[in-house]
This record gives sequence, C-alpha cells and structure tokens, in this order.
Amino acid sequence: MTPTRDLVLSHLRQQKVQLWLPPYHQRDADDDSDALRNLSQVLAERLSSSSEAPLKVDDIFSILSQLQSHALHKLKRHSVDIKILATKQHFANLSDDDGDDDDDVVFASWGDTVATIRNGNSKKSVTVIRVENISSTLTVDKLSSELCCALNATTSRVIFKGKHISEGNLRKIVSSNDGKEDQKKNELLCIVSGHGYVPPAPAAAATASSTEESTTDKTRTDEEIIDSIRSSASRIAYNRSGFEITDQNGNLVPMSQADSISLLTALGLHRIGRSKMEKGREVEDDGDKRNFLASALVFLLEADAEWQGSSTLGVWKSKVDNYGLLQLDIAWNYLLLRSLENLSDASRRLEIAETVLRKQVHSNFVTLALVNAEANNPIPPLCTIFVRLFLLQGVANKMRNCNDTAAERLEWARVLCQQLRVSCPPDRVEILCGAYCVEPSTAISALRKFNGDPDAAGNFIASLREDETRTAKRRKRQHNLGRCANNSDFVNLDLLQTLSDLLGFQGASNNTDDRQDDQSTSNMICSGLLRLTNNNMELSLALYNEIGAQGVLQRAGQLDKDTGICRPTIRKEFEVSDVDVASLVSMGVEEERGRNALRATGSVEDALNLLLKDDDNTCDSPGKKVNGNHINNGQGKLSHPDESGEGSLSSSANETDDCGDVNMVKNANDFLMEELGHALSNDSKGMLEKEWLGVDLKEEWELIEEYS
Repeated sequence: MTPTRDLVLSHLRQQKVQLWLPPYHQRDADDDSDALRNLSQVLAERLSSSSEAPLKVDDIFSILSQLQSHALHKLKRHSVDIKILATKQHFANLSDDDGDDDDDVVFASWGDTVATIRNGNSKKSVTVIRVENISSTLTVDKLSSELCCALNATTSRVIFKGKHISEGNLRKIVSSNDGKEDQKKNELLCIVSGHGYVPPAPAAAATASSTEESTTDKTRTDEEIIDSIRSSASRIAYNRSGFEITDQNGNLVPMSQADSISLLTALGLHRIGRSKMEKGREVEDDGDKRNFLASALVFLLEADAEWQGSSTLGVWKSKVDNYGLLQLDIAWNYLLLRSLENLSDASRRLEIAETVLRKQVHSNFVTLALVNAEANNPIPPLCTIFVRLFLLQGVANKMRNCNDTAAERLEWARVLCQQLRVSCPPDRVEILCGAYCVEPSTAISALRKFNGDPDAAGNFIASLREDETRTAKRRKRQHNLGRCANNSDFVNLDLLQTLSDLLGFQGASNNTDDRQDDQSTSNMICSGLLRLTNNNMELSLALYNEIGAQGVLQRAGQLDKDTGICRPTIRKEFEVSDVDVASLVSMGVEEERGRNALRATGSVEDALNLLLKDDDNTCDSPGKKVNGNHINNGQGKLSHPDESGEGSLSSSANETDDCGDVNMVKNANDFLMEELGHALSNDSKGMLEKEWLGVDLKEEWELIEEYS
C-alpha cells in the first residue's frame, strides 16, 4: 500500500466517509464521478500538508475509484434481490391508509438500504425487494416470519440458487459462493401462501403444548415429512435383510449404505413433489395452487440435493430415468410459479431431461412425430412429455435472448400439443367418464392410445378394470395367506399351484372370492410350505418329505402365532329343514335369515340364539350383519380390515393432501421400496407412458399461447 493510499484511507475512516453510498455512488445514475472528483480535490488540499510532496488530484481520484470499486464488489456479495411471489390480496396488506406501499419501511431492518421494485406484468403477483448490505442478524426464520406478518400469510418458503433453505444466517448464505466468482446478482425466491398470520409460539409454550398438538393436529410440515422419508430410507438401508440392486443383466451392483439412503430418499421425495404438483393442477384457487406448487418445489429441490450430495450416485444419473425427469419437474414447477428466470441453470437441467427422454424413443421419433402432426395424422401418445420439454426449452431460450431457438422449440410444442388435444375432445372424455365412472385422465389416456376411437377406448377401460379387480383379488389372497418366515415376502400364488400338482393334490384353488378354499387341507399344506421356505420350491419339497403333512401344518400354525395371524374357523354346513324354517318364520324371523342361521347351527334353538345375539350386536356395528353376508353357508365369516382389498402403494403416494401425507409417511417403507422398483424397472418406457398418457395438456397449451 502506497503512502498516498494510506493517507487517503486513514482520512476516509476518520471522517467516516462511505464511498458506496450517496452522494459518491448513486444506484440509478449512469455516471457518479462528479462527487468523487470533488472529494479528490478536497483531499488533495487537506492531505498535501501531511505529505512530503504535493498530492495530485488525479492520483487521489484513481485511489478513491479503486476503493469504491472494492467496496461495491464486497457490498454485492452481501446484497440480494428478494423476489416475493404472493397474491394481490397478500400485497394489499403492504399498503398504508393513503394507499401507498410502505415495503421499504416494513423491511428496513433487513439491511442498510432496502428498495422495492414493483413488477409491471399484471399476470405476475410479484414484488422484488433489493437489500444492500444485509443485516448480520437477519436469519431465514426472521425473514419468513416478518414476511408472513407483513403479508398476513401463513407460510413462506425460501429458495436460493435452486436449493430450499429453511434455516441459517441469511448474510452468510448469500455471501457464500463456493470460491467461485459470480457476476450475476444474488437472487432469493420467497413463495408466500395461506392467509392469516400466526405468530410463532414462545419456546416454553411450544414445549408445554407439544403433546396436545401431536394428538389434535395431523397436518405435517414439509420438513417433518422429509425427515420421515429420510428415517424410513435409513431403516431400509440398515436393515439386516436390506435390499439388493441389480442391473438389467441380473448382476449385483455394489452400493454403500449411505448411497442407498440417498437414492431411496431422492426417489421418495421426488414422488411426493410430483403428487403435490398434481394437487396444484386440480385446485382452482390461485392461493391454494401456489401453496401446493411451493411445497412441491421444496420436495423436488431436496430430492435434487440428495442426488448431488453423493458422488457415487453420479453414475446412476445416466442409469435411471428418475434424475432426468426430476430436472424436468423442477423446471416445470418454476415455470408454473412464473419464476423460470430464477433457475439459473434451467438450460442445463433441460438438456439432462432431453437426454433421458431421447433414450426411450427411436432416433427419428421427434422428427416423424412433427411431420405427422403437421399433416394432421395420429402421433404417438408419448409425445405428451415432449410437449412439456419443448415448451420449457422455448421459454428458457427466450429468457436468454436466444430467440431463434426459442421460436423453434415453442413451435414444436404447439404442433404436437394441438394434435394430441385433437384425439381427446372434451365431449368424448365426458362420455367415457360418465359411462365407465373413471377419472378424466383415464379417459384421455385411453382415447390417445386408440387415436380418439371412443369404442376402442371404452373396451380398453373395461379390460383395465377387470385386470385391476383380478390383481386386487390376488393381492387380497396373498394377505389372507400371510407373510413368509422372513416377514417380508408373501406367498407366490403361481408356485402354490405348481407345488400342489407336484405333491399330487387335486390342485390349489384359484378362487379368490371365498376364503374357505384357502382353509382346505391341501391349500394349507402348500401355502405353509412356501411360507416356511420363503417361496423356495426345492426346499418346500424337501421339507414335506422330511416332516410330512402334519408337521407342516403344525409349523405353519406356529408361524401364524408368531406373525399374529388369526384364521377363521370353518364350520360344517348343516342341512336345513323346511319345518325348522317355518318355526323361525312363525317367531317373526325373515325366511332368508332363518335359513342362513339354521345352516350355521343345525337346530331351531341354536339358530334363534344366534339371531338374537346378532340383533343385539348389529344395532351400532355396520360391520356385523346378519342378512346372510357374514353367516352365509354356515361359515361364520368374519369381516377383516384387509378384505376391502389392498390399495396399490402408488395410490398412497398420490394422496398428498394433509391427511394423505400422514398416511403415506406411516407406510413410508413400502412407499420407498415401490419407488425403487419403478426407478429400476426394465420397462421404463412403459412406466413413462402410463404416467403421462392422461395429462390433459391444458396448462401447456395456455403457456404456449402466452410465450409464443
């Protein structure tokens, strides 16, 4: 440091001159050198007496310019543009009695200088607050709380550089740049939702009421659900049985427990995020829609962080489709929030997504689809996902001023979207929904699959329903038979039939409507063998030869006790005499009820006692009926919770409203294992088609019209 620079800097500190503030620096001025040159003239006169030689004004001006540039660069690292997404109703709370906005006053404690920039686009409810030299006491919690208080909102989610942040000192978060120089200004995205500010409870009060809230409030925060998913992923990864991952050739792929936890967590969080996006699409209220989208973005970004946090998982990014589809969903969520410009690496993410999608189709798939669409010919339904991809690429390029590429991709999206919408007009969708009692997405999917033919689409829906019923019955029967000795697998029904034939039995019944079939001796022996050997045919035959039928039944009975299975007793069906029926009818009993009771008991007295007992127990119990449903054929059938059929695990993932989130987290282990199976499925193209065929493309079409 030169003597002249020392003198200048010492004088500035003594006089507390701040070169980064007016009048020496005007934020909106193109040239603010006049004030700096005047200061140089003053300093040259005052400091010359302390110097061995007279000081030149130009030298001092150069020193002041360097000091000012350094100060502004340092200030930039501690400054941020806070973009607030909220409804007009939220922003109305910022207006004072005269109707003037007082954002600067409300948020003045956030930094040295707080200025508000109002977005002029009426389609966006956006306010940008520029904070220079962020206060060292400003935390993420304080920012969210003061923002919710000022806007009378319930929730504020904070996103910075494509990552959700829930805690920490904001000044440190904004200034940290991983050692990289970033010429772009720092931008913070705050998504506000809900109405009615609730101040945070004091720590002591929160502790005192925690027990009561846990029993009365079933609504879970995003952070609580994320923690539950991570905990379940850890339990699965550290379970002694654990899980093994194989490639398409059946070879085991090594993966550490930490990487297994990250993979499972990423898959689960991605699925929850997608489900919340779907909920946001279904609601009409803008505030509710923003709330779902904001929550979805939190889960999607947390899933992305899991992928990025493990170097080993980098190899898997190219092996499974999930990572590429996650990038597509993140970009789509930003666009729906009208904030794609806040995703600085949107183009990179969309390139990853396009690479994944192109692997699923022929190299000329897009070209042929565009040619057929322009000629009004049918196009493959899988084009649905490419509509969203091209739309996002068009908007992203438009924001980068790559107008030629943007126009091309938006036109591709428009041509494909228009042709796909032609195959499923609203009137045909409505007819199929009414005729087959299905959701619009199912009707749209069927119509696209058969190029708009309503008859073929209807037949397809009917066949799907039969398949679902058959699958539900098989799943129900597996639950009725019970888990295997490893307490994780169910009986393989295909092996059950094969084993029965090998043992020379008459054949294991495939009738899933009557639990009596599974209580027959032959079925009990076969299912018991498969349960005891964890579906190993060779061990089943060896065990039967070793201990015989009676030994198998005894061990299977002990397994029932160990796993808590209580099997209904099968009773003999008695012959019914018309005289006995007449006796019961003369006592005021309905004929059908009387016959069923006689089949179950064999005598008038016992039948009457059974009917009287049932009358007493069924007044307030809808599950215990005596109209023949539960004592039919003298079996005394009981109502079990699982007899309604086991819903698929994917359905629990889709139900992510307040109650659905809780139910899903309770079954998080099954939920995560199913998502792992989807991600590693060999039929990834089929899975992709199933998930995307039913998208109505309404949002896509509106956005294409807006940005074209």
